[in-house]
Amino acid sequence: MAIEISPRTKIKITIWTMAAGVVLAILLLGLLVSYFYFFFNIKKIDQQIQEKTLAVAPLERAIKEKEKELIPLSEKIKDFDKLLTERKNILNIFAFLERVCLPKVWFSKFEFDAEKRGVVISGKTDNFATLDQQVSILKQEPLLENFNISEVSISKEGEGIAFILLLAFNISIFE
Repeated sequence: MAIEISPRTKIKITIWTMAAGVVLAILLLGLLVSYFYFFFNIKKIDQQIQEKTLAVAPLERAIKEKEKELIPLSEKIKDFDKLLTERKNILNIFAFLERVCLPKVWFSKFEFDAEKRGVVISGKTDNFATLDQQVSILKQEPLLENFNISEVSISKEGEGIAFILLLAFNISIFE
C-alpha cells in the first residue's frame, strides 16, 4: 500500500475577514484595558471616600454636640418670644396713674396681678376730702373695669390718711 500525500488546500482569507479579526482583537484588547483601568480607578476612589469619611467623622460629632447645645437655646428663644408676644405692657398703668392722681396723693407700694389685670396700690393722702376727690376721678375713668378702696386709716404718724386701692383695668390699657 502506498502512502499518498495529498497537498493541503489553502484556506483563503479575504481581506474583509482579516480586517474584521483585527478590529475584533483591538476591541477585545481595549475592553480588557478599560476594565482594568476602571477597576483600579474605582478602588482608588473608594479609598479616597473612606479617607474623607474618616476626616468628616469628627466634624459630624462636633456638629451633633453643637446641636445638643443649641436645641435648649432654641427652646429658650421660643419661650422668650412667647413671653414677649403675650406680655402685658404695664407702663401704660403708670401713665394712667400719673394722669388721674391728684398732686396730694402719693403711692408707696405697687403690686401687679396679670391674671386679674389689676394692681394693688398702697397710698397716702393729706385728708379725707382729697381721698374723696380721688375716688370721684377714678369712678369716671373708662379704662377701669372695677376699683375698690380698702384699709382706710389714719396713718401711724397722724399726718394723713393711708389706704389701699385695688384697680382692675380694661384690657385696652395693656395694648
